[in-house]
Amino acid sequence: MPVLMLNGRDDYVFPLETAQLPLFRLLGAPEKDKRHVVLDGGHFPPRQPVVKEILDWLDKYLGPVQTR
Repeated sequence: MPVLMLNGRDDYVFPLETAQLPLFRLLGAPEKDKRHVVLDGGHFPPRQPVVKEILDWLDKYLGPVQTR
C-alpha cells in the first residue's frame, strides 16, 4: 500500500531523528511507493504545503481529477 508521511521538522511530539525516521524505515511499502515529507514547522506543519503534498500524492495514485 502506498504511504505518504508528512511531518514537521521541529515536531516536539514526534521528533525527526528519534520517531519519524525510525517509523518511516519500518513501513513495509516498497521504496518507490512511500514518501516522507519533512516540512518547516512543529507538530502541525503549515496547511498549504500539506494540502499540496496530499493532492499531488492522490493524483499520482488515483489519477488527476476529471472535470467536464
